[in-house]
Amino acid sequence: MSLVNMLAKWLFPASLLFAACLLLAGCCHSTGGDWREYKVFCGMTYHNGTVSEAEWQQFCDEYVTTEFPDGYTALAATGYWRQEDTAAAKREDAHIIMILAPSDAKEKVRRIAQQYRELFHQESVLVTTSPADAEFVEAASD
Repeated sequence: MSLVNMLAKWLFPASLLFAACLLLAGCCHSTGGDWREYKVFCGMTYHNGTVSEAEWQQFCDEYVTTEFPDGYTALAATGYWRQEDTAAAKREDAHIIMILAPSDAKEKVRRIAQQYRELFHQESVLVTTSPADAEFVEAASD
């Protein structure tokens, strides 16, 4: 097989794929800018018992929604960890708040974690931050 035939065999499918990507680009729009995915891990146990669903909902309404009115996601989870003074693994119900926001929102996220830690007497609240490449996939315009 000649070099020309090999290039044609490879370039034709690649150019079709590129053209399809250009056509589909109108179906999505990027969030643009420098975005982060923040996660706040909230344990549901504290010295007086457990955080009730009503307390959790009130916390979200008063603190999380206030800081991020455009939206966030809250997931129920189970966390496993080990205290320093024991070898046994502990199990704890938890909620994870996931927030997609610009990179300058870190202080807002920290305020949420701090408020949760204080209100529910937590030893600590884990916050993670990851770079995010996000887009909203929407229906194509006719």
